[in-house]
Amino acid sequence: MPYEIEVWTDGTCRGNGEPGSVARASAWFSRPLNGSKGWSRPLPQYPTPTNQRAELAGIVLALELATERRARLVHDPFFILTIHTDSKYAIGCLRDWIDKWRNNGWYNNRGLEVANRDLIEKASGMIDEINYNGRVDFVWVRRELNGNADRLAKEACYN
Repeated sequence: MPYEIEVWTDGTCRGNGEPGSVARASAWFSRPLNGSKGWSRPLPQYPTPTNQRAELAGIVLALELATERRARLVHDPFFILTIHTDSKYAIGCLRDWIDKWRNNGWYNNRGLEVANRDLIEKASGMIDEINYNGRVDFVWVRRELNGNADRLAKEACYN
């Protein structure tokens, strides 16, 4: 029987892409994980925080926490991680465009360097690890259905 984890992720940025902007990423688990359901983390000031970076960082946070949980399992069951996000951009990066970008030397179809490559590569590497004996699924949800993760990121960013 597979071991399943469901997580909702989000990210927010105050002052999106401007000097001095502040961003947080969040991950909200459907069941308690390591004694809690929700985590948030600030984004560093470099590269300049943006909403898109925060969304990807939320996915990285979820992948890190789920991988940590998986490492503590007694057996090595097939592992299914379902990541819910309201970011079509993040899903597109990790599911639809990454192979094309790798083949193009990390340039997009306009000939520009792919933005947020560091986070995309980090998430992709963790997804590959999980996919060795499991699966990562992405589910796009409307923003209003991502309330816990959204609230967690905003509270941390704006307080």
